[in-house]
Order: sequence, then C-alpha cells, then structure tokens
Amino acid sequence: MRPYSPFLLAVIYAAAFSTQVCVLFYGGLQSQLNYSYLIGLLAMLPFVALSIWLRRKDSRAEIMTGRIAMREGLKFTIAATLLLCIFQIVFFYQGFHDYKCDYIRNAGPKILSDQIDHGHLALKKSDIPKMIEADIQGVTPFREITSVVFKNVLFGAFASFLFSLLFKRRATK
Repeated sequence: MRPYSPFLLAVIYAAAFSTQVCVLFYGGLQSQLNYSYLIGLLAMLPFVALSIWLRRKDSRAEIMTGRIAMREGLKFTIAATLLLCIFQIVFFYQGFHDYKCDYIRNAGPKILSDQIDHGHLALKKSDIPKMIEADIQGVTPFREITSVVFKNVLFGAFASFLFSLLFKRRATK
C-alpha cells in the first residue's frame, strides 16, 4: 500500500462532515442543515485535489495520465460516499426521521395552504392532510441515502475531472 491513501482522506472527510452535521442537529441549529450539506460538498474539493496531488507526488513514473488522476479522485469520492451513507443510516434512525416527520406535520399545512392560495398548487384544502401523510410515508432511509449518493458522486466526479486536468503530468524529455 502507498504511504497515503484516498481511503484515509475519505475517513477524515467523512468524520469532519459527520461531526459538523451532528453539532448542528443536536445543538439546536436544524435550520442550518441545508447550508451544512452545501458546505460539506464544497469541502470535498480540497480532499479530491489532495488525493490526486498526493498520487502525482508519489508516482514513480514520469507520466500521470488524466485517467489515473481521475481514478484517484473517484476512489476518494466513492469511499467518502460509502462512509457518509453509513453515517446517514445511523443519523436517520437516531433522530432525523422523527425531526423530519414533525417538521412535515407542523410546517407542511401552512406551506401547502400558501401554495394553494397563490395558485401554484391545484389541490383542495381538504386534501392537505392526505398529502401530509403521503409525504411522511415518503421519509425513508432509502431516500436519504439516495440523495447522499447522487450529490456526492456527481459532485465528486466533476471535481475529479477538473483536478485530473490540472494535475496530470507528461513525460519530460
């Protein structure tokens, strides 16, 4: 194994991200969670860059193609995504499910009523309780994990592509 590992970087990133989410959620700042997830995605950039740069620095060969660099960034992205999926499952069952269901029950009727009043939603006000219950039934760990996977993999693949273009190395003559 190489002296560095994209998996070690993924563990560090996932631990930092998980800590950030837990501090906000259990610290009473649940309204800031959307910003937390955005900051977490942006925080992935330096980790992807570091993963590729360390591979380039450790490379014994003179050549590091874009494909090798991209693969290194994707290794980090996949490892971090898997770790965050595990965190999301635990976090979901440790309180996020109840919080999200309570939020839908409390804020949902007002939001739906406002949308009906403004003509953005073709629904009768008598259908609001049915819609709220349908939304609550849709709060599943599968949906939470799916959102983590899509966001991280798409953003990580894009970041890997960009940094692979920056860090590839050609043979010197």
